Amino acid sequence: MAELITLDTYKQMIKAGEAFNIAKSFNARVGDEQVPLVVKFLERGKAQQFEDGLVPFMSGFVGNLDDAGKVTAETGEPVSYTGTRSDIVGLGMVKMNLPGMMFPQEGYFYGFLGLETPDHSKRVSTFSVWFHVYNGNPDMFVNKEPFRSELQKELDRVEVLIEQTEGTIKAKLIEWEKLINDLITNKNIDLEQLESRMATAEGNLKLLEDKIKADGLATQADLDAFIKQISNMLFDVVNVDEGADIGEALPNNLKKQLDDFKAKLPEDQFKIAIISDAHYEDRYRNTIWGSYPHTKDAYKHLTAFNYLQDAVDVMIANGDHVNGLDASVENTKQELSAYNEKMLTGVNTDRYALAGNHDDGSPSKSYNKAIAPAEIISNDELEQLFHTHDLINGEVRNDGSMYFYKDYDEAKIRLVGLYTEDIPENAVNDDGTPKFTRWLYHTYGQAQLDWLAKVAFSNIPKEYQVVVVGHTPLYYGWTDTGANQYNFELVKGLLDAVDVGNSYSGSSSSAVPTDMQVSVNADYSEQGPRPVAAFIAGHVHKELTVPLDRFTMTTVLNDANTDSTVESDSAQSMAFTVYCFDTAKRKVSMYGFGRATDRKYDY
Repeated sequence: MAELITLDTYKQMIKAGEAFNIAKSFNARVGDEQVPLVVKFLERGKAQQFEDGLVPFMSGFVGNLDDAGKVTAETGEPVSYTGTRSDIVGLGMVKMNLPGMMFPQEGYFYGFLGLETPDHSKRVSTFSVWFHVYNGNPDMFVNKEPFRSELQKELDRVEVLIEQTEGTIKAKLIEWEKLINDLITNKNIDLEQLESRMATAEGNLKLLEDKIKADGLATQADLDAFIKQISNMLFDVVNVDEGADIGEALPNNLKKQLDDFKAKLPEDQFKIAIISDAHYEDRYRNTIWGSYPHTKDAYKHLTAFNYLQDAVDVMIANGDHVNGLDASVENTKQELSAYNEKMLTGVNTDRYALAGNHDDGSPSKSYNKAIAPAEIISNDELEQLFHTHDLINGEVRNDGSMYFYKDYDEAKIRLVGLYTEDIPENAVNDDGTPKFTRWLYHTYGQAQLDWLAKVAFSNIPKEYQVVVVGHTPLYYGWTDTGANQYNFELVKGLLDAVDVGNSYSGSSSSAVPTDMQVSVNADYSEQGPRPVAAFIAGHVHKELTVPLDRFTMTTVLNDANTDSTVESDSAQSMAFTVYCFDTAKRKVSMYGFGRATDRKYDY
């Protein structure tokens, strides 16, 4: 008798690199529809309560095992399923009726199950699982191929109708249009088969065109308009898979450019994709510091950025996700929430969002001397909007802090994310207004520096290297009109000490306001040298490569399009960079997409 499959979102480990074998309790067959999968979800040993509207989901690949005993994008087909509240049985149990599209070919399913909200704003997964997918589709003698997507089935129906039609071709064309429109609305599109299927459909249309010309069943103008509409609908715009389609469709010409870009990336190196300074706004505004015509198109850029998810290891949005120039702090919160939740939703890669100096809404308020704390998004609210307490990547934080670290064992890299806008919120003027705003004060607080010194930069495993990412650059001599940069030399001192494996002590300079005065000390002599491979920043809207004493700091270009003559969905309207680390040769190669350029340096 099969045992009940029980999985804990705590992700209990078997051994690194292995996955739970649930084949004794569940297997599948190619093309089976409504396959029931019963799973009991636990949370740290207790029955899952399915709070916050959570529903079950399943995501992974079906295909052949690779040399590591896994199925990946290289050896299998991606599949995913998100259930509903009706799938919840009770006592932590769910019964998912999986659709046939989950089992497109024989082999193995390798992926994970978990819980998420239907809008994908929150997700918790279990440890990886695998089971068999057997051949012998009971439906294969009905369909011409073992697995047919819903779109393909509808196209087959239409082909049969066309073959049987004599005098009602125009009516059937209208029916076809409606069917495909409905399917596109539901985003049920199988890209891998679409091109070949539609080639057949185009051939049928050519036959119809000849027949219409001969029989006069419709005007040539009608046919031309219809063919153009179908062409625009199915060839010029391509919807990517559900995990990557966030907010906007991906134009076919842009998809081709992204495919070419991904092909450039070295397969055997650790890759971090960076998008920064999107300055998202829900509508066009002429801002007080410059005209950004297409900030409302940040969703389109995220869709393109997200398309890289199968080609990189980590994806990071590095601050200034929103413009923060809206007079309404509630509007800024909504924009920030929308951007972050879309950015942090996806598959295959770890995803992080770091805060910038625009993200709390302080830019539009900083000219008002009577600013009230309620007019700016607080640190606690930022933690909620950035989902830092969810630990979605299994990272280590300081009680849900905006800063974090995570070790990537296979690459031997420790990734550290910084909070470069760490102002003291308790510092207020006599009238209760804040002394400092994140827009104009870039700094590190005492709690963050202590955590960096004692936790993030300590106990780094042997042979590891360190990559640091933060919004504001660590660059001596950099200045910004009206802005202040404090305590950055202390972070540099810590990183220099990490790189060579010695001690460091430092305190704020006399130029630092009293409320921001800090000190830090650390000794990494016993740990030994841990090379600092990169310090990655944004903020300045420039591409800089700046060698410092012991490591190199780089900045990436702003994603926000500042040129009103550039089309909002073209590659030149966006900019993101993929950092590729060759840790053996100590080389960093930066590949730029859109307006970003290719760069490299040794360390």
